Amino acid sequence: MIKLIATDMDGTWLTDEKTYDEELFLREFALMQEQGIKFVIASGNQYENIYSRFPKTAQQMYFIAENGALVAKGRQVLHVDSLSDENFQTILEIVQTYSDEKVTVSGLASAYVLEKDGQRYAEELKKYYQKLRIVEDFNHLDDQIFKVTLDVPEDRMPKLLSKLQRDYPQIGFVSGSSTSIDMSTKGMNKAVGLEYLSKKFHINSREMVAFGDSGNDVGMLKYVGRSFVTATALPVAKSAADQVIGSSNESAVQKEIWHLLN
Repeated sequence: MIKLIATDMDGTWLTDEKTYDEELFLREFALMQEQGIKFVIASGNQYENIYSRFPKTAQQMYFIAENGALVAKGRQVLHVDSLSDENFQTILEIVQTYSDEKVTVSGLASAYVLEKDGQRYAEELKKYYQKLRIVEDFNHLDDQIFKVTLDVPEDRMPKLLSKLQRDYPQIGFVSGSSTSIDMSTKGMNKAVGLEYLSKKFHINSREMVAFGDSGNDVGMLKYVGRSFVTATALPVAKSAADQVIGSSNESAVQKEIWHLLN
């Protein structure tokens, strides 16, 4: 019996144009409500961003944001797990080492980018961050920091990810996408958020279903009873999932959810 359905957003739920079939979703959500199934958006993105994409249903939904570091129901934040000062300073040293790459720091109050990376980069990030501030440096942020994202060329990402994992074993590194590396608390991933909801609502992980496409979905895909990835998923995500379905541009996740509910 399914008691919880969780899905990633980019490359999974959303099309390349950052849209989804809202009419189909409202029918699905009504069925989930009738059947007592909790619907969870589990994303590496900012809470404000993913909340805003569901204007008619967000108050009845659950959100796991920032790769598991923040859990909320509607506007009620249930749990926050921020980086320690020590780990954040280590990550800033990594950022300095790779200073040619663009960086985003994600916190509870806002996300932050550097002035040196330019206005165009900040505008591009607004697809993922509702709250975004441009700062001179990251040394004096008055915020609870969840993660830091390093943007890297696609051909360099796998090797750099492996190198960082070897050189800094005390930090958690995952591929946020084919062109980004998320740096956060060791062991932090979307499964941590699902485990929190599991304990809070006494839902066994075998009663959960999850959909994803990237390295930051692997923990969640392995944690649940049934897992699916989209056709364009990274190899590491495909190897962790039970089944590969169609692409996000075909609304494959929504179609699979409709099938599961019926």
